[in-house]
Amino acid sequence: MDKPFELIKNGALDFIFLFSNADAFYISARRALSYGWVSVGCSNAHQAIELYVKAILRLNYEKERGHDLIKLLIKYKSRDPYFSTILGDPHKVEFLKQLSEGYLIHRYGEAGANSNCQEIINSVDELTFNLRNIYLHNIKSPSNKIYMPDKLQQEFLSGNAHFSEVNLTKNPLAQMGLPSDMELPEGFTQ
Repeated sequence: MDKPFELIKNGALDFIFLFSNADAFYISARRALSYGWVSVGCSNAHQAIELYVKAILRLNYEKERGHDLIKLLIKYKSRDPYFSTILGDPHKVEFLKQLSEGYLIHRYGEAGANSNCQEIINSVDELTFNLRNIYLHNIKSPSNKIYMPDKLQQEFLSGNAHFSEVNLTKNPLAQMGLPSDMELPEGFTQ
C-alpha cells in the first residue's frame, strides 16, 4: 500500500463497517468522557448509537440517512422491541435528544456542555450493550464479545455496569461480529 490511508467501499459489507465503527466510537466516547472531554465524548457517543441502530437496519436492507436518533427510532420502532423500550423511557429519550442536538454543534465547536460524565457513560454503556446484542443476535453470532486490547481493558471496565471481563476479547474478529472465542494465530500482536 503506497498510501497511509485508503477507503474501502463495498455495499455488501456496509453492516460490518457500521458495526465495527460503532464499537470504535463507543470505546472512544467512553474514554473521552472518562477524561472529561465532554464534546468529543458526546459526539462519539452519538455516532456510536447511530451506527449501531443503522447496522441493525442495514441487515434488513434499510439504508437510512440522518442523525436524529429519536426520529430514527420512531420510524423503525417496530424493527425491534428495544427501540420501543427506549422510546418509552423519558430519561433515555431526553438523553438521545440532547446527543442529537449536540452532535453537529459539538463537532464544529459551536457550543460547550455542562454535564455529568459518569451519568453519560452509564447511559451509553446500557444503550450500547443492548444495541450490540440485538445486532449480534440478528446475525446469529455465537459470541457477544467486544474487541479490547489488553492495555485498555481495566479502564474500559471501570464503572461499567453492563460489560464485564467475560465480554472482552483481544481477538479483532469481534470487530466484525464474528466468532472471537477461537485462538489467535501464533505471532499475533495487538
